[in-house]
Amino acid sequence: MKVPTTTTRRLKTPEVPRRAKRWARRVAVAGEQSLYVLDRVGVSPATLLDRASKLREPKKASRRIATGVRYGSDKRQRMDIYVPQKPGPHPLPVVTFFYGGGWVRGHRDEFGFVGRALAARGYMVAMPDYRLAPKHRFPAFIEDGAAAMAWLTEHGATLGGDPTRQAVGGHSAGGHLAALLALNPDYLDAHGVPHDHVKAAALLSAPTNFLPFVDWRAISALGHHEPAHETQPINFAHAAAPPILFQHGRADRVVRARNAQQLHAKLVEAGADAELILYPGATHSDPIKAFSPLFQRFPVVEDLDDFLAGHLGLHD
Repeated sequence: MKVPTTTTRRLKTPEVPRRAKRWARRVAVAGEQSLYVLDRVGVSPATLLDRASKLREPKKASRRIATGVRYGSDKRQRMDIYVPQKPGPHPLPVVTFFYGGGWVRGHRDEFGFVGRALAARGYMVAMPDYRLAPKHRFPAFIEDGAAAMAWLTEHGATLGGDPTRQAVGGHSAGGHLAALLALNPDYLDAHGVPHDHVKAAALLSAPTNFLPFVDWRAISALGHHEPAHETQPINFAHAAAPPILFQHGRADRVVRARNAQQLHAKLVEAGADAELILYPGATHSDPIKAFSPLFQRFPVVEDLDDFLAGHLGLHD
């Protein structure tokens, strides 16, 4: 079967203003103390953080080998793929990571710093876009996640990956996607992804038990669905779930740490392999910011790497 092209016309994204570039340099120099400037420029904080991170990242540690890979027909069904600069002789374990944005916003270009950070540690990293609310509502974005993983299952080997060693992860709303892909077998089954290929899942600041809906973004993306319990990852905890790592800030006021604590407890009770790491003082955004060399307060990436390496056999 012919493998679809891995370079396509990229989605047009807003040009970063010159003043944003100047602020990026200042953020790179000043670090966390200058984070307040992010909302003062005409781009998203994630875009600015990504640009600033490039100024501090180790040179030639990773590279993006595919841009705008089509895993579906919708313009939002695209992904970028990162690998180590020098991958070595063996196929790479594959990590699919979903960014957050409240199910209503986000673009893969904003989170390149996540893909680069993980790829530098020895993984093939896929960063998919997915369809967003209010135009597309649950379960459209979960289905997109499964479709992206199906593409990697079928074609990842042609790019140097090992589709039999996959992990799924995400932050915030992206963690909600990752949780349902890991716990509800229906999504991967529908796209032909073998369960035993998914060796691990990592949930960062992820909402997993949040009924009734009170946030407008959750209402827009999920509030229409009946039965509502199907939107909640906690209702799909079972013994055969892949090993799951929860990483959550104790000071998270957007998605309370009890989301991680309750699902972790339910998985352990069911007999599944689950690990919970709570970071004192960490807010909702701190776990994702930790992928940037500018914000090294919490060992989120180190903890995640230890978990993934152990379950994906990275150092075997």
